[in-house]
Amino acid sequence: MVLYALFSLCLLALSHRVTAAPHSHSSLKSPIRTTYQFPNETWIENIAVRSSGQLLVTIITSPDLYQVDPFSSAPASLVHSFPHAQSTLGITEVQPDIFAVIVGNWSFDTFSSINGSYSLWKVDLRPAIPNPVVTKITDIPEASFLNGLTLVAPLSPYVLASDSILGVVWRINYHTGEYKIVLENTLMTPAPGQEFELGINGVHTRKGYLYFTNSFQFIFARVPISLEGTAIGLYEVVANTGLSDDFAFDKDGNAYIAQDPGGALEQVTPDGKVTVLAGGTNSTILEGDTSAAFGRTRLDDNTLYVVTNGGIAGHPAGSPIVGGKVLAVNIPELLKQH
Repeated sequence: MVLYALFSLCLLALSHRVTAAPHSHSSLKSPIRTTYQFPNETWIENIAVRSSGQLLVTIITSPDLYQVDPFSSAPASLVHSFPHAQSTLGITEVQPDIFAVIVGNWSFDTFSSINGSYSLWKVDLRPAIPNPVVTKITDIPEASFLNGLTLVAPLSPYVLASDSILGVVWRINYHTGEYKIVLENTLMTPAPGQEFELGINGVHTRKGYLYFTNSFQFIFARVPISLEGTAIGLYEVVANTGLSDDFAFDKDGNAYIAQDPGGALEQVTPDGKVTVLAGGTNSTILEGDTSAAFGRTRLDDNTLYVVTNGGIAGHPAGSPIVGGKVLAVNIPELLKQH
């Protein structure tokens, strides 16, 4: 989910560790409020929601996985810091309270991915275990830039990881560590003529399809897949979008797409209708939004949690870069405005 404005990072030294900061809440009258904010120069990359309602966030500016409690003012807690790495990226739940996490190196000195640095890890957070159990599943040295991550299907042994530079999807068996490229198509490749070679970005499965964004082709697309993660039909464009990052589905199949660095939240209906629900290039309300996930409890199942990089990858003129945020978006209230 790293996008084209990374060249704006040349004046920033982002190798520091994240230190938790207090919650900051916006007006409760707004459908968008800040649940938690990290210190400046913290790029939150992805988010997953535990069945307990706790939020897990990955950080591309440090090799750390944090947990945020959206129901309290407690500071974020460090779940794990991964060794010999610079970044954490895609995350997905593979079994109840067991998560797979992409770990690797994205250099903010050269604005490029470090080939051969990517691996997949398992983080076991089951309540019966006193402390998180973290194990490496496998290294994937052939990968160029592993980014988004999703489970093929419930109970499947396979996850699918997007490779934004190669423009392919890797399948990894999270039990055995076996991996291979299973999906590749021109809709996944980087668009020609761009300064940064970034293609397929966010990936999620729904009802037998793999849905994905392609940042520089400006599309939201899908392909039907088998339980092995291979294509069993034609690739198709669902909608033409803005410069899209990761996304989440609601219960009706509407997709909510984060648009870093455009700072907007788009809704794409199942029939491909696109609506910008909030934010935009001249707004700071969703500045640097990178990913999204819906709450999983009865208190917040209509809340879309959106994470941001605080504008590191691009921000409105005159506005400062701020710490990455976890935003709570009340979708029913937001839709009333449209």
